[in-house]
Amino acid sequence: MNALAPAGVNPYIANLLTKARTDYPGLMSQYNPIVTTGEGDGYAETWPAGETGALDAKGKPTRPAAFPMDRVGVNVYRPNDFTHRDLVGELLHVDPVARETSARLMKSFTPAQIERLKQASGDYAMTMREGGRSEEDALRNATDSALRGVVIGQWPEEANRSMGYTKDQQAMIDALTAYMKSGKR
Repeated sequence: MNALAPAGVNPYIANLLTKARTDYPGLMSQYNPIVTTGEGDGYAETWPAGETGALDAKGKPTRPAAFPMDRVGVNVYRPNDFTHRDLVGELLHVDPVARETSARLMKSFTPAQIERLKQASGDYAMTMREGGRSEEDALRNATDSALRGVVIGQWPEEANRSMGYTKDQQAMIDALTAYMKSGKR
């Protein structure tokens, strides 16, 4: 058993939360997510505070009972692959500062950066394959991916460098990184 995990506590989850709180204390203290493991598609599913989820066949919300409505919940589907950085990446989906930074970054991209983004981000292609999604949705998802690529290391350094971020863009990224650590804008 993991020394950080009391009896009855999943050692994987205890370790994941400990590492995330150590590396990104500002963001983790704001959200204090509940983490579970389970089965599903992809790596994880995040349930923002207040989100009930789609209705099931009986007309009941699908939000897992383990996630109180006033807390963010993350259900990890692939614990062998999902790291503490991935957990923080899930929180960036719901954080207003991260959302604002991503929107500003997307608006600042040059045409050449947009082309590099389309090539580097699997999220762009995945979104475009989904029926009924717009190119703007795909660019938004790709921008989120690129931002996570830098601030939590989800992209290889070569892919991050290939984006050729300007000084202003790098300042946005650096401000988000500082916020994630301190919790202060």
